[in-house]
Amino acid sequence: MLYDKILGSLLGAAIADAMGTPLESRPVYLIKQDLGDGGFVYDYKDMPADSFAPDMKKGMVSDDFSVVFASLEAFVKHKGISREASIEGLLNWVHDDRYKLYSSTYMGPTTKEGIQKLEGTYVAENEYREEMECDQKTITNGAAMKTWVAGLLNPGNVEKAIEDALTMGVLTHNNAIALSGGCSVAAATAVAMKEDATLDEIVEAGIYGARVGYEKAVKIAKDAAGASIAKRIPLAVKIGLRYSNDFEGCITEMTDVIGTGLFANEAVPSAFGFMVSASGDVMETVYRSINAGNDCDTTGVIAASMAGAFSGFSSIKDGEKHLKYLSEVNGMDIEKMAKDITELLNQ
Repeated sequence: MLYDKILGSLLGAAIADAMGTPLESRPVYLIKQDLGDGGFVYDYKDMPADSFAPDMKKGMVSDDFSVVFASLEAFVKHKGISREASIEGLLNWVHDDRYKLYSSTYMGPTTKEGIQKLEGTYVAENEYREEMECDQKTITNGAAMKTWVAGLLNPGNVEKAIEDALTMGVLTHNNAIALSGGCSVAAATAVAMKEDATLDEIVEAGIYGARVGYEKAVKIAKDAAGASIAKRIPLAVKIGLRYSNDFEGCITEMTDVIGTGLFANEAVPSAFGFMVSASGDVMETVYRSINAGNDCDTTGVIAASMAGAFSGFSSIKDGEKHLKYLSEVNGMDIEKMAKDITELLNQ
């Protein structure tokens, strides 16, 4: 059961990233027009010519999953999440030849700034910004896109998942709202890893993680003005439940009311809404998340990682096919990683 949940979470995130990346930045109608032949997208697509990375191959993941995979290698090596292991994972993602294509192509400005500070190469464009108490520019979903693994490595242990999410997230996202999102996803994934988990429990853990994570984050990171993730999750879940039997209605309402953009207080709540609307089914969660457009690959990774931990690999239709395809295209042995994590947790 543990291995099935771990592999389900890893594969769900990889599928969402690989399917969602070609759709990124587009509104729903352009996804249908440009990539879905008038309908929605339910498979891997070639990268459009006007995308961030038109030369990337079909089925390749972006920064979302690749930085997670590099980080997990470090966590397995160091037998858990620590500041040292988190830094090692990030730097390997930047400098290891296996990941250079992903990091050089997709690295976001917030992550780039954080890594430069770790390396001692950062030069501030605006010296006054460094002294500002609040920083709206860093309220991004880059912490949440990777901190779900803190829940994966702490099954059932919400408090430890939150602490590990802060350890991972603050290195690149020195912002209380961004870290609140990271803690939310970590807490929810930790509960999803329980054998008898329910969707209600996962959502409640996400709300708790967002609230407690924010309270802890303001003590170690910069604050920022922005909507509360803890208060937006229930609204997104309400939308998801209302439109659970209406695929297009769910996507349209979620994008219009909550949003699926770069900010953590859009992507994280929407991820919960899509997961609940799909009743935790991994592929349905992926399809709803990626077809919402905007920063849909990250929203999809967050949602599908939770759904995968909840439903497991055995529930994913054509799971073996997806696993083989994504592992080969990206040169990442996802199955071995799941086995290594399982072995680590069983020690």
